[in-house]
Amino acid sequence: MKRIIFYLVLMLLSNFISSTSLADEFILNKYDPNVIKTGEYSHFYTDPLTDTKISLPANKYSAMKVVFLDSFVANDCVFYKFNLENDEIFYLKELCSSKEIEFNGLDYLVQPDKYSEIEKNVQDLKKIKIPNLNDVVVKTVTVTKDDIYEVTFSNGLQIQKEYLNDFLNLSKKITNQDDLKLLVHYMKKHQLSFTTTYSNQYLFSMDNSTSPIKIDILIDTNLEVYPEVDITYKGTKAFIKRFTINQNKATYSSINTPFYTISSDENLTVYELLFTKREVIEKYRFYLDKKITDYIKWLNDKKSAKIVFYGDLQDVSQKITRKNIVQLKDMININELLTKYFKRSLVSLEKDEEDD
Repeated sequence: MKRIIFYLVLMLLSNFISSTSLADEFILNKYDPNVIKTGEYSHFYTDPLTDTKISLPANKYSAMKVVFLDSFVANDCVFYKFNLENDEIFYLKELCSSKEIEFNGLDYLVQPDKYSEIEKNVQDLKKIKIPNLNDVVVKTVTVTKDDIYEVTFSNGLQIQKEYLNDFLNLSKKITNQDDLKLLVHYMKKHQLSFTTTYSNQYLFSMDNSTSPIKIDILIDTNLEVYPEVDITYKGTKAFIKRFTINQNKATYSSINTPFYTISSDENLTVYELLFTKREVIEKYRFYLDKKITDYIKWLNDKKSAKIVFYGDLQDVSQKITRKNIVQLKDMININELLTKYFKRSLVSLEKDEEDD
């Protein structure tokens, strides 16, 4: 049945291709992130029957014209035949019926009119300077087939084009060059993402895909700083009531902020419960206050810590790594740096007064 569906898809695809996108010539995108990183165009095939593939060096094939000739099936995979500007013939694989392909080489191909637009955008981006860091210039710009631009500066900072103007506007307000350099250092060190939320807030975010705790920092349209602590439980048992963090017999306890509490947006107590096929995920977010700030600053980043989740069904402990502790400390440093130039949120201040 799967094979029949595959061939039906192929027939429809072939009819579509012959009358639309692959009827024209293409350009090998020299700004593709994989090409910039590896210096080559990988997964070009010389013989589809034997599945023989090679990589084309970017210094020879970069921005070369490519003409589509044919599409066909070989070894249960869809291939496309192309004639390159230098009269070489190569093949690209798009999909297979029985397995996932490693990489879709069609992602390298951009139509000429779109490529001209990319060239213009890249040249404009290369002129950009970071305010208060005049010695920093754009080093590289990568562009995917889906129009995702990423700018890498000479100091190693990487920002997507979509959020670049926001970061430049933010940088204007950090007038001390040393502070701005320190912010960029932390962003690179921890690969922090800088984005803009749907409500136009600036967001510095840690990746906590493997950690139970992270700190994010938002700056709203009134230029107030909102640092948030994000606690994530992943396991097979639900309904966590509270948590503690422990290291060297010193404990931080969330006894007054149970996971099942749902309050208003103003208090930023958010409870999420997501059931997946394999695990239960529960989240609790709250503003970074003096109590947990002092505790994180106290933690020894040469040793790991432990977070214990207390639930109705069982208690579960998870490890907070030394690397994660360093990240948390540095996010606190970023928060303190930003509050030199932006207002600290009233909600955050009120929470500190409650703790006192």
